[in-house]
Amino acid sequence: MGSLLTTSDGDEITGITSGSVQLDFLAGTVTLPSGAVSNMNKNLNDLGLSQCNSIGVWCSDADAQIFVGSALSLADHQLSHVVNQYGFSTVRIEIPTNSTPDATNQIFFMASTDGWLGYAFPRISHQRGLIQDTSTAVNTTYLSKHIGAYNQFLITTQNTHGANALNLTIEFSENGTDWFADQGYVTPVTIAGGGTNYNAFASEVEHHFYRARIIDTVGGNHATFDIHYNFVNDRGSAFL
Repeated sequence: MGSLLTTSDGDEITGITSGSVQLDFLAGTVTLPSGAVSNMNKNLNDLGLSQCNSIGVWCSDADAQIFVGSALSLADHQLSHVVNQYGFSTVRIEIPTNSTPDATNQIFFMASTDGWLGYAFPRISHQRGLIQDTSTAVNTTYLSKHIGAYNQFLITTQNTHGANALNLTIEFSENGTDWFADQGYVTPVTIAGGGTNYNAFASEVEHHFYRARIIDTVGGNHATFDIHYNFVNDRGSAFL
C-alpha cells in the first residue's frame, strides 16, 4: 500500500502571490513564490523511494500552468488536475498575475507513491477571501479576479465606516483589459455609512474576469470597507 504526500496539516495553502510554486517530494518541501518554505507531511527520502506515481493538484486560478516533472498538464481551463501512472519527484505550479490583490491565490495537492491516486478530489471547490481597505477620492480597483472555471460569483461589500458613504461599481471583462459595468452598476451604487450597510452581488454569468471598484461618495470623506468574495465551482475535476 502506497503513501500519500500533502501539506503538513492537510490544509490548503492560501495567500500565495503570482509566480512559481515548487513541490519537492524528495525533500518533502513546498517553496512559494515569496521564498517561504514549508514541510510536507512526509518525504520520499525518508520512505526510501525516488518518485511519486500519481498526483492531484487544485489551483484557484484556472490559467495556472502545472508541470509534473518534465510534463506540462493540458491548458484545459480546469481548476483541478489528476495525473495517474506517471513517475515524478517534483511539481511546479506557475500562477499568473491575474489577481488584485496579488497574494490571494490558493492551492492544495495530494500525491501518492501508488500508480493510482485513489483520492477523489471534491466536486465542489471555491476561492474565497476578505479584503479590508479605505476608499479614496480616486476610483480604485480593490478586487480583480480571473474567474474562468467558476460558475457562481458572490461579492459582498460592507461599508464599515460610522458616517461616510462610498460608491461601488462591479465590472466584468472578457480579456482583462476592456471593462464594462455589470447590470445594476452602470451608475455606481452608493453604500451609506453607519457601519452595517452593504451591497450583495451574486451572479452565475460566466464572464472571464470580475472586479470591484470603490471611490469616495464625497471626495475626501473616506470610508473603511470589507469586501467578502466567494467564487464557486461545482463541475468537478479534470482527470488526466
